[in-house]
Amino acid sequence: PMPGGGFVATFTDVTAFRRAEQELILANETLEQRVDERTAELANASAAADRANRAKTRFLAAVSHDLAQPLNAARLFTYALGQKIEATPQREAVTQIEGALGSAETLLGSLQEISKLDAGGMRPQRCVFRIDDVLQNLAAEFRVLARDKGLELDCVGSRAWVHSDPNLLRRILQNFLSNAVRYTGKGRVLLGCRRHAGQLRIQVLDTGIGIDEADHELIFEEFRRLDRSGQGLGLGLSIAERMARLLGHRIGFHSRPGKGTVFWIDVERATVLAETGETPAPLEPQTPRARVLVVDDDVAVRDAMRLMLETWGCAVETAAFSESVHRAFKRMQPELLLFDYHLDDGVTGLQLHEELGMEAGFRPCIIITADHDPAIRAAVEAAGCFLLYKPLKPLALKAMMARLLAHADQGKR
Repeated sequence: PMPGGGFVATFTDVTAFRRAEQELILANETLEQRVDERTAELANASAAADRANRAKTRFLAAVSHDLAQPLNAARLFTYALGQKIEATPQREAVTQIEGALGSAETLLGSLQEISKLDAGGMRPQRCVFRIDDVLQNLAAEFRVLARDKGLELDCVGSRAWVHSDPNLLRRILQNFLSNAVRYTGKGRVLLGCRRHAGQLRIQVLDTGIGIDEADHELIFEEFRRLDRSGQGLGLGLSIAERMARLLGHRIGFHSRPGKGTVFWIDVERATVLAETGETPAPLEPQTPRARVLVVDDDVAVRDAMRLMLETWGCAVETAAFSESVHRAFKRMQPELLLFDYHLDDGVTGLQLHEELGMEAGFRPCIIITADHDPAIRAAVEAAGCFLLYKPLKPLALKAMMARLLAHADQGKR
């Protein structure tokens, strides 16, 4: 109000303000809706990726098992053939076949390992062990391959003890050595270790082609090969790097093109009480001669196993199904059992072993499978049986059979 009874009124046009306010509210609502939609899309994409990854893992596991069956049979047939052939040209052909089968097994093993790493199914089992046990065994394994290429392979022994997973560490060093032998045309490969920054640095040195500077950042990627020769899938170093990461070990390399390469891994050193005496050198396993019952649902594997075991002087009975297993058992009274794990109709070798029960007594039983599921290993150990993986290595089977039969024989005395 104004003096004298008057009034002053002010009018403001808020239309634009209200319009802007409504547009802002609408924009916020639209933004929230878009965020919700995008979040849902990402969640769906993540779920789809997880499903695809699980499906891939299951597929690789199934395919690996199915591929391991014929590879296993071929490996056993080839080994048995090599035991019977004396002529040099034929033996060379057998050696070449064994090499080709070994390459196929390596590729299959790499795919299995990548699958397990992707699925998070690989768990380190750390312990304290003497590194020389791993080094000397690897040197013996790769010395033959190196000699075939005209290379020298030397191993420098060590008294050091380390804390790691011996199986994963061995796998990493196998990949280092495999690359060293593959990419070294002449010269030598050296396996050894030295102290480095409070740890033990294990090294594989070669005089091979070396690695170009441009490839240094890419060398640990999957499907990356050092050359384009077509050998391998280029998974070895990727697997080694991922296993080292799983163990918490540093991994790396130094290289000069045309001069050679050094791959290394740093492992935690362990302190133990000093040992006395020399470790005896590993001996060639004795030839096991025994009555053996083989159970496998694959006829090719049964035939191959029979042929190989008979070359060792074993008496062999084979069976595929539960009823035939019981009949063969009563007829033969075997001294040792070789059971495949996955049989027809969902039956397992462990279930057959359980069915035999007291009938089997204390006879040693070896379960053979291509399935690396830790639950299977635990179940086999809980049943008092022993485990070997497909594709089966004849000398590994021979050594285990000799050990188990010797132990069983001592128990009878």
